[in-house]
Amino acid sequence: MFDPTVFENLKVVTEGAFYDLDLSGELAVIDRHDYIDLAHMSRNYEIIVRYDADKEKHVECTFSLSAGLSAFAEEKLPAFSKRNPSCALKFTFRFIDPEHPLRLIHILKQTWDKGHHYRVLKHMPIGYNREGTYVTIEIEREKAVYEDDVSLLQTYVQQVQHILSAGI
Repeated sequence: MFDPTVFENLKVVTEGAFYDLDLSGELAVIDRHDYIDLAHMSRNYEIIVRYDADKEKHVECTFSLSAGLSAFAEEKLPAFSKRNPSCALKFTFRFIDPEHPLRLIHILKQTWDKGHHYRVLKHMPIGYNREGTYVTIEIEREKAVYEDDVSLLQTYVQQVQHILSAGI
């Protein structure tokens, strides 16, 4: 048996917080992915949620937590590093209605203004058929997330639930 890494500890806390909301009916977990990239020695965890599993998906949120080789080395070889091991955090909101997020991006900015980078992308299929057009808003946290930030992760999960329930 081995000690879990910071990535694994933060992943378990995040996953538990989302599944608690799913069990209480406040949010629906619709998918999750746990990737290990052996070529780059990195990990990525994604959990995809939306407000209601039964309704047509107008908006969903992908919550991503990732850590690379440097984070693993900082943790397992502390004599060679002066930094604390950490993870990167990113949210991706996917909107089916292309006009919807542009009108309501201010709610996201009010929730996560300082310390976050935003990217808005419009995805359109090539050709005459425009079905399948959607917009994503990617929000990346500038600062890394550390093991001491467990309460911060739980706050982020609650904020995602609040944003999705507000109808974004």
